[in-house]
Amino acid sequence: MITYIEAFIASKTLSLNSQKAYQYDLQQFSQVVGERISQDKLSLYQNSLSAISPSAKKRKISTVNQFLYYLYQENYLDHYFRITDRTKLPTANKQDLALIDWDCFYRDTSLAVGQLIALLMLELGLTPSDLACIEVANLDLTFQVLRLQTAKGVRVLPLSRQLIPFLERQRNGKERYLFEHQGQAFSRQWFFNQLKGFLESIGYKELTAQKLREQFILKEKSRGTSIMELSQFLGLKSPATLEKYYKS
Repeated sequence: MITYIEAFIASKTLSLNSQKAYQYDLQQFSQVVGERISQDKLSLYQNSLSAISPSAKKRKISTVNQFLYYLYQENYLDHYFRITDRTKLPTANKQDLALIDWDCFYRDTSLAVGQLIALLMLELGLTPSDLACIEVANLDLTFQVLRLQTAKGVRVLPLSRQLIPFLERQRNGKERYLFEHQGQAFSRQWFFNQLKGFLESIGYKELTAQKLREQFILKEKSRGTSIMELSQFLGLKSPATLEKYYKS
């Protein structure tokens, strides 16, 4: 199975830290289940995770489920196994949100659209309405800048290097909007549905668009961004709605 672990990791586009995390999690999994996978052994592995935090448990199970699917595709397994994770994360408050493991949001997934929606919310604090307004002509990936024009006005937002590959993939073949069907932007509900599917796939079913936006706000506060600067970045008329995050 070790050979398959190496091949599985090599098949993904991962940062060095992500590769190490995958390697560690899958070697741990291999030590528990051995060379022959069965439902009983998967239950044994799941029980072995009982002492770790809910978020770490969800991350490990997500990694293992991706690996199990890979083994099935490679005909190593003649049956598709999957670990059902019913772990509930604690009700999110400001402190909980700050502890979310962002790394799992960047991992390889078949739900690429939902993933990009989540990343734009995490990295830029965008809402579904904002996302529907992103035009490919206003997306400069060379200079890593997004010019976002909405009913609230125009904002120029910096794009992280890590986000560029995800945007390049989504931009290909688009007529006007980054998220569109036959040149027309999708509805807000479509964004919510895409996001929900992706969050469930990585074990964060409890999260929502609003909670991802809160994650961005708290991250910016921890970086020293002032309430006025953040208000302008988010296109708010006033910083009133941000005050609760800046209370000591």
